[in-house]
Amino acid sequence: MNGIFGYNIWLEILLDEIDKILISELQKDGRAALSHISKKTGISHVAVRKRLEKLLRKELVSISADLNMEALDAKIAAMVVEVENFSRLKELMNLFRDCPRTVFLSGLSASNLLTIVIGENLSTLESVIGVCSVRVQKGVRRSEVHIGSLPIYPRFLPIRVTPLKKAEVAPCGAKCDGCESLKNSQCLGCPSTKFYSGPL
Repeated sequence: MNGIFGYNIWLEILLDEIDKILISELQKDGRAALSHISKKTGISHVAVRKRLEKLLRKELVSISADLNMEALDAKIAAMVVEVENFSRLKELMNLFRDCPRTVFLSGLSASNLLTIVIGENLSTLESVIGVCSVRVQKGVRRSEVHIGSLPIYPRFLPIRVTPLKKAEVAPCGAKCDGCESLKNSQCLGCPSTKFYSGPL
């Protein structure tokens, strides 16, 4: 029984049962002690550490500090845009991959792009969508925007935090100091720039 197209064999090569237990415990609590995982897996904590290091080295897992959307009282929006061609699609993905407001970015079929962005409040989110998001970029033929409620799953999202804000230009190239939304207090600015006035 090789599974469809050898899928089961492929999965077994990547992750065995001990790996799955290790990952499952870390998904429950990213701070779980190796000694705790050792009891769950039945192997020594040294062996657990080696397995974790191997998974990290192969980039099969990552350990990160994600933020609680509900605690931040943040707002979220999903945008689907149709781009004129695949070349421009790749350019837009590269342009917004480092955006601190982007928590999800993926190309879809037929040169479409899906992105999920966050805002500290509704006014900021609406300003971002209308002023500097992917939907207002050159090469976008049409777009759909859906402002949503707090996600049920996952509760924690990979929201990037910039501790020392020295940049004058956002990663996407936007210049907050000349933005009317920022001047009129309708937007808190890009969290990666020195003009930002929000909690991130």
